[in-house]
Amino acid sequence: MAMGKWLKILCLAAIATAASAYYFYQRQAFARNFDVQTVALVNGDVRRVVSTSGTVNTVVSVEVGSQLSGTVGELDADFGSAVKRGQVLARIEASSFETRVREEEAGVAIAEANVLLQQATGDRAQANLHKAELDLQRAESLVTKGATAQSNVDAARAAQLSAAADVAIAKAQVQNAQATLAQHKATLESARIDLERTYIRSPIDGVVVERAVQTGQTVAASLSAPKLFTLAEDLSHVQILAQVDESDIGQVAIGNSVTFKVDAYPEDTFDGSVEQIRLAPVSLQNVVTYTVVIGAENPSGRLLPGMTANVEIVTGEHRNVVVAANEALRFQAAGPATALLPQSASAAALPASTLNDRGARLIDRLRTELGLKEEDLQKIREGLETEFATMKTASGSAASASDGNNREQARMRIAKVLRVSLTPDQYRKFQELQRQRPAGPRRATLWTFEGGQLVAHQVRIGLADTNGTEVVDGLAEGARVVTRVREKSR
Repeated sequence: MAMGKWLKILCLAAIATAASAYYFYQRQAFARNFDVQTVALVNGDVRRVVSTSGTVNTVVSVEVGSQLSGTVGELDADFGSAVKRGQVLARIEASSFETRVREEEAGVAIAEANVLLQQATGDRAQANLHKAELDLQRAESLVTKGATAQSNVDAARAAQLSAAADVAIAKAQVQNAQATLAQHKATLESARIDLERTYIRSPIDGVVVERAVQTGQTVAASLSAPKLFTLAEDLSHVQILAQVDESDIGQVAIGNSVTFKVDAYPEDTFDGSVEQIRLAPVSLQNVVTYTVVIGAENPSGRLLPGMTANVEIVTGEHRNVVVAANEALRFQAAGPATALLPQSASAAALPASTLNDRGARLIDRLRTELGLKEEDLQKIREGLETEFATMKTASGSAASASDGNNREQARMRIAKVLRVSLTPDQYRKFQELQRQRPAGPRRATLWTFEGGQLVAHQVRIGLADTNGTEVVDGLAEGARVVTRVREKSR
């Protein structure tokens, strides 16, 4: 009896094994009708960049002009001349300014002589006042003794008052002469300053990058100082002013490394870093950009002002990570590929376990961040399970919706449940916390080809560039992922 039971079990196992083998070989034979292209996950580097262009500029440049109008008499510097601070670059023809200095020197000499003259006049008036005071004293003494008439005393007093007035006038004339002398000295100093300004001197140590005048050229400084030279302080360090689109500026930060090329040296790559992000927007034809200042070393002087630099700002870089080709992430099990899907693939694009994990994480966050009670959490949990179940039923096969569409649908259904279950204040707080959460790795679906059928793998992805995307987890290095499925022509 027992022997018959075991024989029955062995027969059933043999039949099941044979059926599985038959199904496997049938799937393999069926799969030969398709060309499945795959690529391996490799270990590599992912480098995200923002590409733009800009102009090479000097860090400090100074435009040297003239404060005087006149004719350029001589030039002592030319393009590319290395100059020192205070060195003469040019000279305005100075004959008229020299004549003015000599005139003012003569005016100062006359004013000094007039001061001496007025001082002498003052001394004489002081002497006359002293004599008049003595005469008045004698007349008063004599009238007391009856030796003279009172009229003589009155005349002496009048003479004394007149002499005192003359002294006051002399003092005023001396002050006026001294003021005139000070005025002439100031005018002479101004004339000498203008004469000195006929020498156009360098305000910095640097290099002449532009000369805008010729010998004999007339310059007019009536409204503004005309530009004669442009000097660069130090060409061993340059700046690139790059315009970054508003859609990319959020990725750029001070300190980001930069590589760039210039047309003059197409084979060479230069390095720099972001030194400043200017907040003033630049709008041109409804395109808004921001100026990013990039600093670069230029010890050999090969980078010249005005060169156009093609810039790549490195906004993220991960080294020695698992990298998937972007073609694999764009692949969807649609069209001919649906024939290679297993019969249980109806929810492959969004597995129930992923939804359950996501819902569980959300419940934990609501518990800790909003402090909800268990009965409220249970209500939300039931609502999420209902929405996720409806979503799986509506998704049909894996070919009916992309991974991005599923994520967006899940987000909308979660928001629907929370709006019903939370108070307005709680929901606003939840949205604010969502905005403050740092962005983590995204989810995506990669497909492998195993046993004659396509198998979906939910992975987390990180940094991406134009060639590949970092795979954080879900598949290991060396796994071959599908990039294309084509049906072979018969």
